[in-house]
Amino acid sequence: MTPWKTERCSIADAPALADNNMSAFWEDPTWILLWPKEITLDYLISQCAKRYPRSLLNSRKNTRHLKAVDPLTGELVGYARWILPDTHVVAEDGTPQWGEAQIPDVSDEEKTRFQALAESAWWGGRSDMDSIDDLNDEVMRRILVQRPYMSKLAGW
Repeated sequence: MTPWKTERCSIADAPALADNNMSAFWEDPTWILLWPKEITLDYLISQCAKRYPRSLLNSRKNTRHLKAVDPLTGELVGYARWILPDTHVVAEDGTPQWGEAQIPDVSDEEKTRFQALAESAWWGGRSDMDSIDDLNDEVMRRILVQRPYMSKLAGW
């Protein structure tokens, strides 16, 4: 079996990332509670695809993204995002640290277009679930103040 390749992500990956990540999280019985019962996976993927270009560009300075790709088909089969501590975003030579995993920047016009596209998306989780991550967020805050860490989100 040929091993999967890891590659830099770009804005062009937004539809595949939406499909990969929403499909992966859809299998999590807690995560699915965030959405009204009438929301389907296909609908959520379509709305997430509208939001992903803006999301990929958010916090470019600190955020790094890689995708896993099937070398035989070119299909995206996994994704991971890391948030670098502020103290670790610039290399000694002044270039972005781990720049090969940074989303390539786009023009201001494209950013404006992606902002409008994201704002056109439905993204209304259940209001009674707003506090579902509060305990996790508190624990993460306590840990992250101790020393610099990279945090990671994976959707494999």
